[in-house]
Amino acid sequence: MRRTGLRPRRLVPTGLAIVLAVAFVAGTMIFSDSAKSALVDQFARAARNVDVVVSAASGARLTPADLDAVRRTDGVASATGRMREGLPLLDRNGRLVATFGTPGYGIDVGDDPTLRSYDLSEGSLPTSDSEAAIDNKTAETTGYRIGDSATVLDASEQRRTLRIVGIVAITGDVSTTVVTRATLTRLTDATGYRNVVATVSAGVDPEAVRDRLPVPAAASARTGDQFRHDLAQQAFAQINGLAIGLYLFAAVAVLVAGFVIANTFGILVAQRQRETALLRCVGARRGQILRSLLADSALVGIAGAMLGILLGYAVAWGLLKGSAALGVRLPAGGLVLTPYPLLVSLLLGPLVTMVSAVVPAARATRVPPVAALRMVVPATGRSRRVLIVAAALVALAGTLTTVAGLRLDQPEAAMILVVAGGIGNFLALLLISPLVIGRLVAALGWLPGRLFGVPARLAVANARRNPGRTAATTAALLVGVGLMAGGSTIAATVDRTAEAQLNEAYPVDYLLTPAEGQRGISPAVGAGLTGDRTFDLVAKVKQADGRVAGDTVTIAGLDSAAIGTAYRPEVTAGRLADFGPGSALAATGQGKVGDELTVSAAGRKQTVRIAALVEASSLVGDVILWPSDFAALYPSQRDDSLILVRSAPGSDTSAARQRIDAALAAHPLVQVDDLASVRAERGAAIRQILGIIAVLLGFALVIALVGITNTLSLSVLERTRESALVRALGLTRGQLRATLLVEALLMASAGAVVGVAFGVLYGWLASEAAFGSTDALLTVPGGQLLSFVLIAAVAGAGAAVLPSRRAARASVVSAMADA
Repeated sequence: MRRTGLRPRRLVPTGLAIVLAVAFVAGTMIFSDSAKSALVDQFARAARNVDVVVSAASGARLTPADLDAVRRTDGVASATGRMREGLPLLDRNGRLVATFGTPGYGIDVGDDPTLRSYDLSEGSLPTSDSEAAIDNKTAETTGYRIGDSATVLDASEQRRTLRIVGIVAITGDVSTTVVTRATLTRLTDATGYRNVVATVSAGVDPEAVRDRLPVPAAASARTGDQFRHDLAQQAFAQINGLAIGLYLFAAVAVLVAGFVIANTFGILVAQRQRETALLRCVGARRGQILRSLLADSALVGIAGAMLGILLGYAVAWGLLKGSAALGVRLPAGGLVLTPYPLLVSLLLGPLVTMVSAVVPAARATRVPPVAALRMVVPATGRSRRVLIVAAALVALAGTLTTVAGLRLDQPEAAMILVVAGGIGNFLALLLISPLVIGRLVAALGWLPGRLFGVPARLAVANARRNPGRTAATTAALLVGVGLMAGGSTIAATVDRTAEAQLNEAYPVDYLLTPAEGQRGISPAVGAGLTGDRTFDLVAKVKQADGRVAGDTVTIAGLDSAAIGTAYRPEVTAGRLADFGPGSALAATGQGKVGDELTVSAAGRKQTVRIAALVEASSLVGDVILWPSDFAALYPSQRDDSLILVRSAPGSDTSAARQRIDAALAAHPLVQVDDLASVRAERGAAIRQILGIIAVLLGFALVIALVGITNTLSLSVLERTRESALVRALGLTRGQLRATLLVEALLMASAGAVVGVAFGVLYGWLASEAAFGSTDALLTVPGGQLLSFVLIAAVAGAGAAVLPSRRAARASVVSAMADA
């Protein structure tokens, strides 16, 4: 039986499909392990040489007495305290250096070099009150170099100048300034430690020392290993999220490879029906035939898995180098190869091939021995009625699930149901595709048939002859193009809807907000901007926590000039024009228009009438009061929480920003968000996401094109006599090549068209679910979708080049004789 197995050369494309699929899976796993290892190494710097650590609770500090108590603990060899306090740093233009609104920190040099949380990269460490070192990321973003003067803000927000003497490498994304302990105390008015770290004597168990440490009430003790694990765990969440996304793409690649393998084995089994029947005649049992075919698939899977692991190593290297483009910044580090990716890959390869080959192999065992006596072996296939009934049931379940998701108010749960319904309907589409793909190919081939004559008409006939095979060939391409079309539609819809919401709710140019950790914006900022003719609207927003009907909500006081101009929420009941003293704008669900609403805060109460119900805004608040009513409820609040600024018509954009920077020169802890820049960054981020999706799904498309090439190659062998006959009747070699090229182009176009249509539909439905009660503005990126179809069509035609050349080179006489 082994000698009569499938020819290895014909299984090469199948092996290539599994190589690519396994490479993506192995590469993702190796990348995840390597990224986590690099993060562990990076965070280990903060816990290097640390055997035990005592950490203060949030907002608390450890005292010098606590440090002395740790030093006196039996088993402790050495100990030191670590200070870390807020120390805002300004760039060369006087603007705050912040990460997502978080100002920088200052740490002390430390009195024990072996227990420092950083490494010196350049220069030296500060030794005097006028010196400082900054982290390498801050040096890169600000352009500061050794010898430059940098400005920090002390506890009273006064500017202090320090000379940079060194650059350090330290864990974290927020800017860090290293100064002496005396300088940090002087600048921040802080005297305590965030952590006390210690080493233990040789041969002493760190856990035993941890249990003996005198831990204050507002602190906790950990071993160095626990400390390292907790630090690294903070970054693992980001890596895990990225890894899940990559695993989803890997699953798509495996699914597409499964289609290719099943189609390949299906064709090969069909071509060997007479040979299989002869084997049955000479005594081969059905089980032997089944085991032989599954053994062939297992061997292909093992070989593909081994090569896939090697390619996966290269994939992991590419992901590691390109992680910044995926939205994750990783420390430098090499690839880490653990046994787990190897084991999974070696199991995945043969498992996928064997599962994909089960149905064709089982079909081969049903070939009767008498089939060996027939000149033509009839093709076997499923009943149309069975396909229609199965597809209808699956489509019904998928549609009901989708509708249920669209009716939910929770976006996350709605998205899950819509995606699940999409999977169901996609499976129904695959089931019904053999009945419709032929008609679609005929429709697409009508114009080429008119323009290019016999070769194009033959191509249409060939594609329609075996609709099951054509559907299986295009299914792999349909998956990849459908996902790309869906992702593009979701991204475009989200971008347009978010843009419309931003323009509708906040038709302003700038948002001024306090940096994280700051109480608010000084009233002087708003007063200075109000008198500037560069701006025609400066709306100040005050916010505070209050209670309404027993719930804690955000109460806002908003300048009356902003209502309907800078602040234009979606009104669900009532009118904005009715808002005035003694009334409120309440989030939908807080009551009804005309109801009395009692707001309480700090022992005071204010009863107002609901003028209108609006969609809640996380930027402004849940309940909006007239400025005088807010002042009566919160008489001690003077600072603004947010300022909305709109430039006057015709004013220069750069001049407006310069005026804002000048107004904030004395208030560097106020952040400025340029909404035009926010829109541009959002658009760039969406384009980046689309590019990443396209690159990752490129693996699936490559596998799909391998399947098209394989199908055409095998069909060329299957149609050897037929090709010779049409050549004998006058079809030239060029026309024969054109026939196969057009056939591949039509199959690829059919898969791409169906994939685009399905992707657009469920991309829109997923967007509707994601936005919940807010109507999503469907945006179909026509140019991108057209490019997907064209790329798929051209690639499909390219996949037919080799099979068409092989068919054209065949001798007519030899082909007729062999047949």
